Amino acid sequence: MSTKELILERSLELFSQKGYAGVSVREIAGAVGVRESALYKHYKNKKDILDSIVRIMKQRLHEGYAHLQVPGTERDNIVEGYRSLSDEALCELAWSIFEMFTKDAMNASFRKLLMREQYSSREFADLYDEFFVSGAIEYQARTFSQLVASGMFREENAKIIAIHFYGPIQLLFQKYDVNPEKEREIKEMLYEHVRTFGRCYGR
Repeated sequence: MSTKELILERSLELFSQKGYAGVSVREIAGAVGVRESALYKHYKNKKDILDSIVRIMKQRLHEGYAHLQVPGTERDNIVEGYRSLSDEALCELAWSIFEMFTKDAMNASFRKLLMREQYSSREFADLYDEFFVSGAIEYQARTFSQLVASGMFREENAKIIAIHFYGPIQLLFQKYDVNPEKEREIKEMLYEHVRTFGRCYGR
């Protein structure tokens, strides 16, 4: 890992633990093991570090979905992609995505940072909304609208379907953050949520 990448990793870890305002450039430099002056060779200031983290996280999440072969990530046919998945495979895919946001250190730290800082500024509130609220709902609504149009799902409002699917998963994220030792229970709840959702909306 390059020094530039290490700066982002350590910064994100500190931001998620202490809050963005609670971390100084000097503290970041110390965590990386470089002089403060050396850090400025890579980033102009703390805001530049944050902006770089946001750009990297957008790329990481897209690559994560592509790696998991989430239907539609690589412009493949969303309907056929989901039609080919068995119920068990769909549950396993949902759990793999859940793990991507909870067990990958950078993804988990980014999620926790935005959740924590959404109340501190409009910028963070907008980022949290983009990544984990409205953005996520809109992304899933586009998928569900195609599943409805194909006849795989009942004719209901795609955005409401997305909220019904995503809302419980957000709660499970929080349950995991508070009680990671209950992973098995959380996994069982996620699997049952996916199955129940399919029975409610699938045709």
